[in-house]
Amino acid sequence: MRRMVRGLVTAGAVLVSTLAIPGTAHAAGPTVMTAYSDQADWSVIDVRLNYSGTIDRITASLRPVGSSETDTPVATVTEFTQTYYTSSWEGIWSSPPVHLDTLGKYTIDIEATNTAGETTLQRNAGTLRYEKQPVISGFTVTPTDPDIEHRTVTATGDLVLRDPATRETVPLPGAPVDLTFDENEDSTVVTDEAGHFSASDETTSGGWTFAQYNGDLGFATVPWVDVRPQAAPTRFVLDKSSFHVTAGDRIDVTGTLQYQYGSEWKPLSGIPLEMDYKDCTTCSPTEATTDADGRFSFTKSPYGSKSVYEVAFRSYPYNPFVQRTTTAEVTATVTATTKFTEFTAAQDKYAQLDITGSLDLIGRDTNDRISVDIQYSADGSTGWSTKKTVKTSFGSQFVVENLPGYTDGYWRLRYAGSSTKDIKGTVSKSLRKNRALTRIKDANASPRARHQGPDDHREGRAPGAQARHVDLEGVRRQEGPDPLPAQGQEHLVPDGHRHHQDERILQQGLQGPAGRHLGARLPVPRQQALRGQRHGGLRRRAVTRTGSARGGGPKRVRPFFARDEILDRVCLRIPPPVPRPSAQSPLA
Repeated sequence: MRRMVRGLVTAGAVLVSTLAIPGTAHAAGPTVMTAYSDQADWSVIDVRLNYSGTIDRITASLRPVGSSETDTPVATVTEFTQTYYTSSWEGIWSSPPVHLDTLGKYTIDIEATNTAGETTLQRNAGTLRYEKQPVISGFTVTPTDPDIEHRTVTATGDLVLRDPATRETVPLPGAPVDLTFDENEDSTVVTDEAGHFSASDETTSGGWTFAQYNGDLGFATVPWVDVRPQAAPTRFVLDKSSFHVTAGDRIDVTGTLQYQYGSEWKPLSGIPLEMDYKDCTTCSPTEATTDADGRFSFTKSPYGSKSVYEVAFRSYPYNPFVQRTTTAEVTATVTATTKFTEFTAAQDKYAQLDITGSLDLIGRDTNDRISVDIQYSADGSTGWSTKKTVKTSFGSQFVVENLPGYTDGYWRLRYAGSSTKDIKGTVSKSLRKNRALTRIKDANASPRARHQGPDDHREGRAPGAQARHVDLEGVRRQEGPDPLPAQGQEHLVPDGHRHHQDERILQQGLQGPAGRHLGARLPVPRQQALRGQRHGGLRRRAVTRTGSARGGGPKRVRPFFARDEILDRVCLRIPPPVPRPSAQSPLA
């Protein structure tokens, strides 16, 4: 039992000892990261610490480089002030300039204590370079606010050696000094006998300007000087800011770019510009650069009813000497044009037309409904008259069928345009459409007896009159292979096909040699009558003639059915001749 208790006590002791270790590590003092001579003044000691809580005191002990850690320090420094905060747990503390009896390099031992009384000793923390230091003094940059007419910036200074013990300086002649302008333009100058240096640069963008020495004696630099150019007011003077053109035409936008200096406006040369649609989301700008007189020129092809352009500075390259927010607006109004891209006309044997057409809009996009006129002219140059108006839209094909036509003449399409929407009208090419004339080339007549019928007296014939039948041969027609009716046959035509034209021609008679031939062989006519009779939905023409003959009373010619043709009709002609129907007369 005693052995078991003794074992438990031992285990507990080990456990307590183990748990106490983290507490001891947590209570450790500040961590000394490094110690060194300050870059601007080598006699100043900088100490960098990582810590928790607050630093209470710092002690720096100096001994010659190479000496033993047990040697007595040549100097002890206890005055430190935090000069830089890296973070809430890290920072840099600096001392005042140190005064030592002998120049040289010294090893720095640091002891740092926090407010909790925890102390850390770090030997060989760094090196103090207690030597004559190269220093750039009196560094200036003029001007720090250059303008468009004074862009040259000059940097001057003196390179000297400073004794850390006495703080006295002596010139450092013949030493190279590197100068940086506009943050990235470097130049190197050599100091004169007095250690003085100077360099100039025409600044393009401004920014930090500084000087530094990096030679055998060490490194020296200066605080950077910020150079900020002053931007001059600018303006665009356009030769013309408003245009009205026809679709497809180009506009030339010209003008002068100027800047203001004092109360005077002067031309601004060598400035990259651009012109594009105002407030565009997908830009494709036209670019130009002002010449020696500040002149610029842009060429554009406007599209749409109205276009608003903007002349402005390009984004790159950057120019800090001018105000680049200036813009100028250019307005272009466009008259759209139209063009018939399709126009065909087909004419059937009745002179009816089937017309197809299409009208395109140039310089604009719209789905508006429009009116297109179908026009006719006898000679193709004057007297155009509208026969039908079609409703359609731009870019759409339209078809008109069975439009009553003429035997001869010219046809075209016409769009009047729109003054409210600024669309120019147009006409298509002219198409001539005609049908060939027909005539009776030859005819003869032979007598044929007929018994007197009950209608003879009503027909106006004298009893016993003898009639003669006429044979028509050699008729030339425009089209159709059907032969003419033979003697004694009936020829049927569809009812309603130009029946008034058949009646008029039958009443007036045919013209030409055939008519005169018939007049020579037939008895002298005293009466002509026309009777139209129906037969199975068709039209029949019956011509009756009266006169004395060896047969006695009046005789009637057998009914004859005439065939429709395009201009003339095959029918019986009774002299005297009359003029042909005019080509200007419609068939419907």
